Amino acid sequence: LGRANFHAGHTGMTVYLDVDYRSPTPILEPLVITGRQVHRDGRKVWSEGALWAGDRLCATAEGFFVLPGDLLRENRRRLTGG
Repeated sequence: LGRANFHAGHTGMTVYLDVDYRSPTPILEPLVITGRQVHRDGRKVWSEGALWAGDRLCATAEGFFVLPGDLLRENRRRLTGG
């Protein structure tokens, strides 16, 4: 979820993180991890993600993050090149 937030330009501090383990995750097999931002309200960001092994869902996650004011300004500066 942190990586999804980073790629959206909204890195922040984790306030809440919930992981629901759905099935055993195999080792030494390719895995697919997905993540996306669901909602943003000012400095607050909600994200969700999933972990897949082939067509088997191994885990889902949801999180709530807050962007510190100084970090928000720094991210904007980096994204705009200024």
